[in-house]
Amino acid sequence: MFYSIIKIMHRIRRRRTLGFLTMLAVLMTSVVGNALTFFFFEGPVQPDLTIGDSFWYSIISITTIGYGDFSASTFGSRIGTVIFIILVGLVAFTTTAGMLVDWILDLRMREQTGMATVQTKGHLLIIHFPNETRVRHIVEEFVSDNGHKKDDIVVVTDTIQSLPFSHPNVSFVRGSPLEEETYQRAQLNKASQVIILSTNYDDPNSDSVVASVASVINHLSPHVRVVAECLSLSHELLFSNLADISLVYTIHMANNLLIQETQDPGVTILAQAMTSNKIEGTMASTMVDPPVGEPLTYQEVAVKLLSKDINLLGVIRDKKPHFKFGDLFLSPGDLLVYISSKRYTWQGLREAMV
Repeated sequence: MFYSIIKIMHRIRRRRTLGFLTMLAVLMTSVVGNALTFFFFEGPVQPDLTIGDSFWYSIISITTIGYGDFSASTFGSRIGTVIFIILVGLVAFTTTAGMLVDWILDLRMREQTGMATVQTKGHLLIIHFPNETRVRHIVEEFVSDNGHKKDDIVVVTDTIQSLPFSHPNVSFVRGSPLEEETYQRAQLNKASQVIILSTNYDDPNSDSVVASVASVINHLSPHVRVVAECLSLSHELLFSNLADISLVYTIHMANNLLIQETQDPGVTILAQAMTSNKIEGTMASTMVDPPVGEPLTYQEVAVKLLSKDINLLGVIRDKKPHFKFGDLFLSPGDLLVYISSKRYTWQGLREAMV
C-alpha cells in the first residue's frame, strides 16, 4: 500500500512537471511574440527603440507591473499586446506562477514527510528511529566535533510520518531500510558512513533486522563504512559475512560500565568524558601508515606522545586489543587508540613524536 501511494505520487509529479513546462513554453512564446510585434510596428514610429526595449516592455507588461516608459501607439502593436499579453500572456503567467508556488509547497511538504530525494553528499546516514531522545543525542554528539559541524545527516526510517524535531544538519527520508528505492532517495552512494541503530532494546529480532539492513547497504554501496548496534554478543555471527563493519554492543558495554562503577567509583566520569566530543579530551584512533621510520616499541611511542598531552590507551592489531607496550613494536596497519584534545592523522602523530 505504501509503495503504491509513492508510485501514484510520482505519476502526479510527472504530470505537473509536463503541465508546468507546457505553460512555461506558452509564456515564453507570448513574451517573444509580443516583443517582436512591438518592435516591428513601433520601430518606425520610435527610431530609438531597440529589440531589448521591446523585450523589456513585453516582460513588464506580462507581469502587470507596467512602468509606463514604453507603450503601444500603433494599431499593429496594440493588437499584438491584446493577443500576446492580455489573452495569452497573463493567463500563462498567473498559471505558471501558481504552479511554481504549488511545486515549492509540494517540495517542502515532501521534505517534511520524508518523501523527497535529499540533495547532499559526504553525509551520515542514521538508520532506524528507536526514539527521539536517542537520535537527537547522536546528532548533537556527531556535529559537536569540529570536523563534522557542517556535515549533513539523513535519518532513514519507516516508523514515523515526519521528523519530530528540527535541526539545520538533519534531513529525513521515510521508507523501508530494506528497500533500494529508499537508499536512492537518501543518496547512499554519496554517503560517507552509516550508523544502524537497534529497532528497540526490547525487540528480540533487532539484531537480525540490523544485520539485514547492513547486508543491503553493503550490497548497494560496499565502499560506505557501517557502524551497527548489536544488542547481543551471541549474534556476532549474523554480521560475519560483511566487510568494513564495526559492531557496538551497547547494552553489554553499559552493563560493564555499571559493574566498573560499582567496583571502582569515578570510572564513569572519565568514561563519559572520553566518549564525548563535547568534552575536551576525547578518545580517538589513528591507523599507522608507512613509512614507520625507526623501530620503536609502543612503550617508547607512549612516552613520546605523552610529552605532547596525547595519552596512548591501547593498540589494536588484527582486531585484537593490546595494552602491554614493552614488547610490541610499531607496525603499519596498527590502530592507535588515544585520548587527546584533537584527532590526529598518522603524519600528525609522527610529528608529535619528534
